[in-house]
Amino acid sequence: MLQTSVLRSALIQIEALRHELLDAREGLDEAHPRYISLLNLRQYLILRSKDRTDLQEQLFLMSLSSLGRSYAHVAASVDTLYDMLRSALGETPIEASMMQSFKHASIAEAIQLASSNATALFGGVPSMRLSHQQTAVMVTLPSYAAEHDGVLIRSLAEAGVNVFRINTAHDSPDVWRAMAKAIMAVNATKEPQARLKIFVDLAGPKIRTTAIRRIRTTIEIGSNKESRTLRIYPPGVMTSEAKVDPLTLQSIDARLCTDAPFYKLLVPGETIKLIDANLKGARITVLECTPEYALCSIDKKVFIDADSKLKHRGHSGAILSLEHECEAIRLHVGDTLRIKGDDLLGHGPIYDADGILMEPASIGCSYKGLFRFVRAGDTLYIDDGKIGLKVSSHTSEWIECQVTHAKPTGSLLKEERGINFPDSHLEIESLGEADRRNLLATIDFADLYGLSFCQSAQDVEALKALLEANGRDDIAIVAKIETKRAIAQMPSILEALLTCKHSGVMIARGDLAIEVGFRNLAIIQEKLIDICDAAHMPVIWATQVLESQMKNNLPSRAEVTDAAMAGRAECVMLNKGSFAVDTIDVLRHILHDMHLLFKKNRQLLSKETLW
Repeated sequence: MLQTSVLRSALIQIEALRHELLDAREGLDEAHPRYISLLNLRQYLILRSKDRTDLQEQLFLMSLSSLGRSYAHVAASVDTLYDMLRSALGETPIEASMMQSFKHASIAEAIQLASSNATALFGGVPSMRLSHQQTAVMVTLPSYAAEHDGVLIRSLAEAGVNVFRINTAHDSPDVWRAMAKAIMAVNATKEPQARLKIFVDLAGPKIRTTAIRRIRTTIEIGSNKESRTLRIYPPGVMTSEAKVDPLTLQSIDARLCTDAPFYKLLVPGETIKLIDANLKGARITVLECTPEYALCSIDKKVFIDADSKLKHRGHSGAILSLEHECEAIRLHVGDTLRIKGDDLLGHGPIYDADGILMEPASIGCSYKGLFRFVRAGDTLYIDDGKIGLKVSSHTSEWIECQVTHAKPTGSLLKEERGINFPDSHLEIESLGEADRRNLLATIDFADLYGLSFCQSAQDVEALKALLEANGRDDIAIVAKIETKRAIAQMPSILEALLTCKHSGVMIARGDLAIEVGFRNLAIIQEKLIDICDAAHMPVIWATQVLESQMKNNLPSRAEVTDAAMAGRAECVMLNKGSFAVDTIDVLRHILHDMHLLFKKNRQLLSKETLW
């Protein structure tokens, strides 16, 4: 038997908590279109404003709910406990009229509301099972997704994809429209609730490294002893294809381009000679000729550069296909890197004739106004944390940094790589001019817009106003959380999202991990899921989910566990990869099994200080 004193102590604390929750109604307009969610969000913040773990311990010892899974229905859970404790002490239960006057949702209503919000974003039918978790699958489309009559998109849809992500940081409006057209062709065969959704990701103010100067390069051909096929093209025909066909995963033949007069000399069955960069000769046999290319075979491995020549019938042909490569800038711990806010071409360290350093390695930065916000001692990271730096000094034109983190053999500095400034408060609008143009180019087919680097309620309101001005307030807004400032502003960001017809949150763990530190990411992502649960806000779990599986068709053990944890979100995002169809099958299997075990999670109610 439980002691009356234990029951009484718990009841006193629950009653005090109930009175605190009543304060959440102050200043709220009951006519708000999503009043229930807004009220519950504020009640959750009250619940987490103090350490409640002692109360949880008492409730646990009485086999009662310890409120660790109450986030979607805080007041209803507290009322239920209050009623049970009063009954256990022989006191009268709460009057129904008093319960209704609080105007909060019941536990069942709150869970079904959250389910309806998720299906509005990702498709499907709201679950009527209160304990059942549904998780949609989103896949990022590669540039070639619409090629071959959209066969890749159809394959992914058949594998179980619910949402396709179009990343406007890459490609062009024509490519995006082609992708959308292929998706809509699949949708024409589906029931409305099964329709595939299109998530258009606005790139946002991603700060990146700029171009690095080019240097002449030497390329190797004929290294594959089993297949030494080669294609020779006339000028203007050869394209910059990948080395591997993205659909078949078959190797693409080595390719060269020569001048038009020499190309006309090529005849099937004849042999031409190649003089390579080392002045060694190789024999090339012409197998087949077309107006577009000549299919050939080469008898050995060679290295060719701009001085290499083709010889045939006393004529000499130039090799025109060689490209200049980026200069390799390898940084080691202790090295100096100068970051400039202009159109500088990046370069390695420059020395004079006596070997004295004249200028350290340098790289340009896409954000020109950077130097107003960065101070000596600030840390920054390049390329998803592969290179870590600390600012040692700065001027109005550049910042100078010391490398604090790199591979033991040095890390290559590359162009178009993200730069993160976790210690600096950068005042940048989330919705820039390029994003506004890209939005207008995709507004006819987008179902959801991803607002990259959303940091405040004002960012959400700016995107909402733009959609309303163009008559498309039906498109959902998804705030991508990837900075420290966004975490601190989560309550106000969620309140702004609750003014939209449809909305969600993406936990963009790539940049977020750099911002908060990798060792802190696990707890941060849990807390973000919790506060979104309180607002009945659907969550997308993103970045590097089953990354090895996507690229190599074999997941790591850690990735499998990560995918299982992702099952508590309403949607999981996969990136691009050659084994996307196989990965979707693996992910759906993991999610199905995990959904049989739990929905969301139980947490201890320590005092929350993040926001």
